[in-house]
Amino acid sequence: MKGFIKNSIISTGLFIKDNRLTIIFITLFTIGCLSGTLVLGLSLGKSETALSLLKSYFQENSELSILALFSRNLVSSLLYLGVMYVGGLCAIGLPFIAIIPILKGIALGMIISYQYLYSGIKGFLYCFIILLLPQALCMAVYTIAYMEGIYMSLSVSNGIFNGKPRQIKYQLNFLTFSKRYVIFALAMVAISMLEAILGSVFSKVL
Repeated sequence: MKGFIKNSIISTGLFIKDNRLTIIFITLFTIGCLSGTLVLGLSLGKSETALSLLKSYFQENSELSILALFSRNLVSSLLYLGVMYVGGLCAIGLPFIAIIPILKGIALGMIISYQYLYSGIKGFLYCFIILLLPQALCMAVYTIAYMEGIYMSLSVSNGIFNGKPRQIKYQLNFLTFSKRYVIFALAMVAISMLEAILGSVFSKVL
C-alpha cells in the first residue's frame, strides 16, 4: 500500500512537471473567468457600463453579417496571438504572454454570466452552441501558442543573458517559432469563421 501511494505521488509529480505550462494556462484562464463573473456581479445595481457593453455586443451579433462577425472575431483572435508572438520574441516577454489567458477568461466569464443571468435557458444554449464549442477549439490553439511563446522567450533570454547558454527543455529559433504561429493564425481563421456562422444563425433564434 505504501509503495502504491509513493508511486502515485511520484507519477503525479512527474505529470505536473511535464505539463506545468498547460496547468498554469488553465489556472490563469480559470482565474480570469472567475474574475469576469465577479466584475459583472459587482456591476449589478452599481454600474451600467459593463452591462451596456455586453448588451450592445449581443445586439450587434444578431445584426451583423457573417462576414462582419468573422472579421471582428478574427481581429480579436489575432490580437491575442500577436501579443503572445511578440512576447515570445522578448527576453522579458513572460508577463505579457501570461496575461492573455487571464484577459480571455475575463471576457468569456462576463459573457457567459450575462447570458445566464438575463436569458435563462436560452442564454445557456447560446453559450453552449455559439461560445463553448468554437471557444474550446480556440483555447486549445491558445494553449499551444502560449507554451510556444514561453519556450521562445526562454530561448531568447537564454541566449542573451548567458555567456554559455544553459540547456532548456525546448530550444526554439525564430524561423520555427514564426512558422508555428502562422499555423496558429490559420487555425484561428477557421475557428473565427465557425464562430461567425454559428453566431449569425443561432443568435437570431436564441
